[in-house]
Amino acid sequence: MQPAKHLIALLLLVIATTGLVSTGASAAAFDDAQKEEIEKIVTDYLLENPDVIRQVFGKLRQEDAKREQEAQAERAERSKAALVENKDEVFAADEKLVFGNPEGDVTIVEFLDYNCGYCKQAFGSMLSLVENDKNLRFVIKEWPVLGPQSMEAALVAIAVTREAPDKYWDFHKAMMTLRGTASKESALRVAEKLGISREKLEASYEDKSLLKPIEDNYRLAEALQLSGTPGFVIGDEVIPGFVPASTLQSKLEAVRSCGSTSC
Repeated sequence: MQPAKHLIALLLLVIATTGLVSTGASAAAFDDAQKEEIEKIVTDYLLENPDVIRQVFGKLRQEDAKREQEAQAERAERSKAALVENKDEVFAADEKLVFGNPEGDVTIVEFLDYNCGYCKQAFGSMLSLVENDKNLRFVIKEWPVLGPQSMEAALVAIAVTREAPDKYWDFHKAMMTLRGTASKESALRVAEKLGISREKLEASYEDKSLLKPIEDNYRLAEALQLSGTPGFVIGDEVIPGFVPASTLQSKLEAVRSCGSTSC
């Protein structure tokens, strides 16, 4: 193939893969015979030089990865700024509903959904941390994002915090180990087994004010750039998604050491 044709083929390939020229504009620039010739040049060139395709798409993948890294960094900056702005509200909780040590020197906040498999996977880590770290303060933010049944279960949980706050931790543990779908009915059954009045919970469930803390958690989660459960907050960092217990532990130690998760 002549050098000029090589150049044309490469130019057309770049145009096709990067969208520098719209399809309509490029099509209007050539008649049918010219387009057939161009297509043949490109086809022949690519068949003779398949590495060009790999190089072009490799470059595109690199650019996509770079854009995603930049987007993640931007989201992290926005979430960090939102955490500073909403810090008091993020870490706040009725002391009767704080688990572990209410006076602990470090707090973990978890945004969760009772139908979230990753939340249940993380629960073992959270339970271990709470039981073994005597200076850990643990706050739960009910954030039902997985549909109507998750919302029902969360509303029952909020009702439990009002009617029997001393049993909320036991209720939470039972819900996190529940087999099957979390819903209003399954949550009420869990509560009944703990000796909480179903009648009182049913009456409380109808109180529209139960939605308020959940709405607040939605607003906070959105500000913190969380896109799904679980989501954690430790010190000055928002952690989206599941992370192993060892990661959480190292971040706790870092906060105790220097006041930040990244010393």
